[in-house]
Amino acid sequence: MGEMVNSGRELVRRWRARAAVATTEANVHPTQLGIRMFEQIHPGTAVNVLSFVGSLSGRLDQRLLRSALAKLVDRHSVLRSAFSPGEPVQRVVADSLDVPLVVVDLADVSPERRRDVALAQAEDLAARPMDLTTAPLWRVTVWPVGEQESVIQVIAHHIIADGWSLGVFLHELSTAYAGGELPPAQPLPPPAMQATEEDLRYWRDRLQGHVAAEVPTDRPRTGRSRFASATVPVELGRDVVERIREIAAAEGATPFMVLLAALHRVVAAVTGQSDVAVGAPTRTRERHRAPMALGPLVNMLVLRTDSAELGTGRDLLRAVRDTCLGAYRHAHVPFESVVGQADTGGSPLFRVLCVLQDELPAFTLGGAALEPLAQVPAAIQHDWEFYLWLRDGGITGFLGYDSDLYDESTARLMADRLAVTLERLTREPDTALLDLDIRTDAERARLAELSTGAPITVPDLCVHEMVEQQVDRTPDALALIASDGRFTYRELDQRANRVAHHLRGLGVGPETRVGVCLPRTSNLLVAILGVLKSGGSYVPVDPAYPAERIRHILDDSDAPVLITTTELQIDVAPGRTVLKFDELDATDIPSTRPDNRAKPDNLAYTIYTSGSTGRPKGVMIEHRQTTAMLTWAARTFTDETLAHTLASTSVCFDLSIYEIFTPLITGNTITLTPNNATDLIHDPDQYRHITLVNTVPSIAQELLATNSIPPHTHTLNLAGEPLPPTLVTRLHHHPTLTTIHNLYGP
Repeated sequence: MGEMVNSGRELVRRWRARAAVATTEANVHPTQLGIRMFEQIHPGTAVNVLSFVGSLSGRLDQRLLRSALAKLVDRHSVLRSAFSPGEPVQRVVADSLDVPLVVVDLADVSPERRRDVALAQAEDLAARPMDLTTAPLWRVTVWPVGEQESVIQVIAHHIIADGWSLGVFLHELSTAYAGGELPPAQPLPPPAMQATEEDLRYWRDRLQGHVAAEVPTDRPRTGRSRFASATVPVELGRDVVERIREIAAAEGATPFMVLLAALHRVVAAVTGQSDVAVGAPTRTRERHRAPMALGPLVNMLVLRTDSAELGTGRDLLRAVRDTCLGAYRHAHVPFESVVGQADTGGSPLFRVLCVLQDELPAFTLGGAALEPLAQVPAAIQHDWEFYLWLRDGGITGFLGYDSDLYDESTARLMADRLAVTLERLTREPDTALLDLDIRTDAERARLAELSTGAPITVPDLCVHEMVEQQVDRTPDALALIASDGRFTYRELDQRANRVAHHLRGLGVGPETRVGVCLPRTSNLLVAILGVLKSGGSYVPVDPAYPAERIRHILDDSDAPVLITTTELQIDVAPGRTVLKFDELDATDIPSTRPDNRAKPDNLAYTIYTSGSTGRPKGVMIEHRQTTAMLTWAARTFTDETLAHTLASTSVCFDLSIYEIFTPLITGNTITLTPNNATDLIHDPDQYRHITLVNTVPSIAQELLATNSIPPHTHTLNLAGEPLPPTLVTRLHHHPTLTTIHNLYGP
């Protein structure tokens, strides 16, 4: 990585040296130097490959097409040019050049599939990088798909053309194909003016303290972008566009500025940052001087607006308008020089780009209409790139996105949010900015459902009955791995049945609270399940608790029975029965299930708070609430995830309910740690099989630092503490983890 950074810095230094003399060299332009520098830093990408694909409705004369292309090659030296492998200097390789025209034979393809095949091949061609040292840096491909239809693709590298140039190329091709006269070609003009100290100071001040807003990703960033991309469509109706034009006219703005204001609001809302910069290409002054020249006569602007102090949507539009007007006055400063004025620590100036263009004019070849089919880039350079066209009174286009970082569903949501925000901004511009909702109707309905709780069918059962159903389905499956052995579902059930019968003999039944203070062995789970089977509810007590806290829990819960061991000397109040688990003689106790006396609205357990805000308080939970959570968990987590669940949470915390009972009602296996999740660090070989870990972020940090996350663990559930975003990023870089859930706040 260090070598790449140093190499990039050296290229920037060389670019600046070349840019300083660009005005004296007629064969080079600052934009070309910047593109050349990008290609040297990122070799082998198709980011700078431009592609036009159109459908010709009519007969194509290939001889006339080749002749017309030859005229364009003779007219424009840039079509015969390449770039030196060392210094980024453009050179004309020859006075003439063979026309790069390829006609693809689709005779072996069925007629109904030829168009699809042609478009797929065109997409593949656009994804191929170009060697800038070898001319020509453009090509034309034709797919005859029928007697009266052809698909035509024009590809050019951005170093010799821009989007406007493609329009110029097609206009001249149409004229030459029809035998018309072409005016003298316009050469690529030198830069119109040099950047002054005032220009540089503007950008320096504008970008001071800037940090690019980063839309949360679906996957972690890697050290270097692959420029992998995909697209989703964007479409806005006539009514929205009419309102865009109306509000733009009223505020002395342009439709692009209205679009940019809506995009700013979306990015600000998604990122939580009011300071947002969006990139936007703009035509240079040279393009206005030479509208018919072929070349990359565009520059990239950084449009930064901070909406923190703005009141309404209209205020935002006005601020964006002022941002754009200021940038336009200094648009002649090459983007690479602008980058040099910003102190960003190597991070990009923006991650979102927006382009709004007029529709290409209609082109013909010999009277046959050439209709644009696709202008989707094969690769994109930023996280999000909106390419939109004003067409037939509406706006259509697409959102390109980095598919290494984002899912298609996220991209579609981003596009929908822009459309929704434009709708609301243009209808009610004086709405308070923070009330300008970016959410779609579907999002709001889903959030409403989450806030009230979606209807769920919960079985009219108690927790232990759900476990018993699973015992009957898989009696011989492995249910529990603990420090004292391995136990099947049948063995666990029978041991718990004996405890239940014994508790019944002590008078335990519904609403009876039973203290459970045991080490973390199989006996702990057997006792908890036995209490539930008896009809009672359990009160977990950690043996490591201070004596005073233990007494408070037992007294406050009014538990008449305590299950513990001989080794643990618990001081109990007179009249409280102490059941010593290690002294329990099970030989005379039946292993059959006792009849169930508890109902779903009876108490299942009572967990005490930490007491950090006063004396610990008991929270009483019924079976009905517990089975609702377990039903949700069983539907949400797959058997693959739950296959080997680590039970490392103290039974005195509510996450333990999920750890213990979710696997037991789904036929999966619990591995009970003797202490907590740090056992993974001290004895990693015992836990290599674990598929799901539940713990707190601080312990997850330790597991990560000691490389103790088991190799088969793909899912990590974190709760109990706030989850730092930096930890999430580090966990996502772990080679086996694929899913991290934040369960904080139950």
